[in-house]
Amino acid sequence: MRVGATAIVVALATGSASAEAPQQFDPVSFFTGVSHGEGRLKEALKRERKVTTDSVGHAEKDGLLVLDQKMQVEGDPMRIRRWRLREAGPGRYTGTLTDAIGPVEAQVIGRSIRIRYTMKGGLKVESHLAPLPGGRAFSNDTRITKWGMKVATLTERIDKR
Repeated sequence: MRVGATAIVVALATGSASAEAPQQFDPVSFFTGVSHGEGRLKEALKRERKVTTDSVGHAEKDGLLVLDQKMQVEGDPMRIRRWRLREAGPGRYTGTLTDAIGPVEAQVIGRSIRIRYTMKGGLKVESHLAPLPGGRAFSNDTRITKWGMKVATLTERIDKR
């Protein structure tokens, strides 16, 4: 089974947030420009493999975030992916991903985000991204399921370059 699950919608926590009003995540700010991810993919019944992702994003005038990625899973050919995401309401984003069948949905939860979509073969992807100290990097914990059973996980660090 071929699984590629680098979630890309993350927030940039700019400056220091007060204890009273933590900053909301802003995926457009974080992914405008260059980012780099490194992580480990563990698929059921397979050895763990290294994953690297280089991304370049830009915001279009109508608010659309376009993110182009080069994703390398150890032992597989490099894959080119494109995300297209738009704010659908306060704290909600929708869009497309070349790996997804159907829509990508994302929900902001404070300074973190949850991303969901379905891939070919009925694989359901759910990613949780949370800021790391310093505000220029995020952890990505992704779970991939089929028929409700976990078939793969990705743990990754994504850095703003």
